[in-house]
Amino acid sequence: MSRATRIAGWSLAVALSLGASLSGCALHREAPGVPIDQRERPPQPPAQTAPPPAAADSVPVPPPRPMTPSGEENVRALAVRDTAIVSKALTRCAGKTLLPEMESTYGATAKLLTQTREALLRGDVARARSLARNARQLATSLDCP
Repeated sequence: MSRATRIAGWSLAVALSLGASLSGCALHREAPGVPIDQRERPPQPPAQTAPPPAAADSVPVPPPRPMTPSGEENVRALAVRDTAIVSKALTRCAGKTLLPEMESTYGATAKLLTQTREALLRGDVARARSLARNARQLATSLDCP
């Protein structure tokens, strides 16, 4: 490489670095306007003390249709099946030392199982099925030998 080419290369590099460093300072400007701490607060909407009245044309939600006897038996059988599976999982873990997250899962599963049994005793089969399904799902997280 010739001496003239090297000098030209160094001159270009110095010029570019000076240009880049000086242009950064030239672009910095103060933000126009008033600082946010000194601005006036916008007007606030009035506080609602009572909920708005329900619309006169709204239709109330109808209660769920009663189940047929065979449908209720099927749902009850599913709830009982899930309850038995959850009970076995809880029995496997009973009395064992569990990690803190496993202990909370165990407690939540046991609580759901109790609520399921209460719902079955009340005759609330749909609620019992829902609780039993949730308990079974949680029980899959319990990993006890």
